[in-house]
Amino acid sequence: MTKKVLMLAAKANMIQQFNHRNIKILQDLGYEVHVATNMVDFGSMSAEENERFKQWMNDNKVVAHQVDFERRMGSLKGNILSIKQLRQIFKMNDFAFIHVHSPLGSILGRLVAKQFKVPTIYTAHGFHFFKGGPKSGWLVFYPLEWAFSFITDTLITINDEDYELAKKHMHAKQTIKINGIGVDVAKAWHIRDEEKEVTRKNIRKELGIPNDAFVISSVGELSDRKNHKVVLEALKGIPPEQLQNVYYVIAGTGSNGDLLSELANSFNFEKNFRLLGYRSDIHSINYASDIFIFPSFQEGLGVAGLDATVDGIYLIGADKRGVRDYIQPGKNGELFSPTDFVQLRRQIINCQKKLNRYGKFSFLKNFDNEEIDIKMLAIYGGYNK
Repeated sequence: MTKKVLMLAAKANMIQQFNHRNIKILQDLGYEVHVATNMVDFGSMSAEENERFKQWMNDNKVVAHQVDFERRMGSLKGNILSIKQLRQIFKMNDFAFIHVHSPLGSILGRLVAKQFKVPTIYTAHGFHFFKGGPKSGWLVFYPLEWAFSFITDTLITINDEDYELAKKHMHAKQTIKINGIGVDVAKAWHIRDEEKEVTRKNIRKELGIPNDAFVISSVGELSDRKNHKVVLEALKGIPPEQLQNVYYVIAGTGSNGDLLSELANSFNFEKNFRLLGYRSDIHSINYASDIFIFPSFQEGLGVAGLDATVDGIYLIGADKRGVRDYIQPGKNGELFSPTDFVQLRRQIINCQKKLNRYGKFSFLKNFDNEEIDIKMLAIYGGYNK
């Protein structure tokens, strides 16, 4: 009889963005993989991406189950419906274990798994409570994570701060740290500098940016949490004669586009500011940049900044968990307080004076996706009996 395992998250984007390789690992171990998620209200990806993901599951013989998880922590009525749907899935399938993601999905999934005596792996993609974070996170999410840790067999954290907190305060049978989903470090380091320079010139030409300009880039949703505003506030204080050859480009979509454009206009920077929208060529954008700024207030393990530093771009990152994990100040980048635009301004000015593009740093090998897959294989293998 074929062994079955369930991958569960409240929204489909969580599976699509973080679990393709995990699904393949499970299949290689001989499991029939089931996915339970909301593919109607699918989260932070485009409708086209959602359709591609559903097709990918179909092509790869993944059994998909629609569960009507609501947004955030859901309503009582909505959560009761989701539990009923999950219970029906569990009744129809004898799962060896389940792997849950996202706060709501992990809570409801673990609750039902407990009822059916099914072991649970939970990946915390960045706890919603953290040092310097809002009190609401500690008041709401900490008690929930603490309580449900008692019915968690394996808790996976993806950054140092969460790991230390989980080891000290949570009660899962085992707690393990992995470096997120990783990035393809080996592939990135096989790209020759000459190729990067050609791409650099082509992208700058496409964007109407001079070859000798100083280009700052960021990647991420245009939202308050991603905090791109602080970069413009830092640039606003640079003397106009120094600023005229500085460009700032952001790849991403979101509701703060107009706000950011208005801020750029307020100090006549609009001609040097580019909102690129969604881009599938982020590595090319990195090569076209002189520095990458990752000012986010909150990350689990921010892939955008990790991609940039692996691509060899000097990284100025927020001194927050999930960002500082892969920055060694003075080597591959610098850290700054994400509310301190004066500090950031000084760092930008210093970077204009001294640049070292395309550096490779051995500690980044720890974030290679092959290293992550080896750890996930070991975790899943512990249940493959």
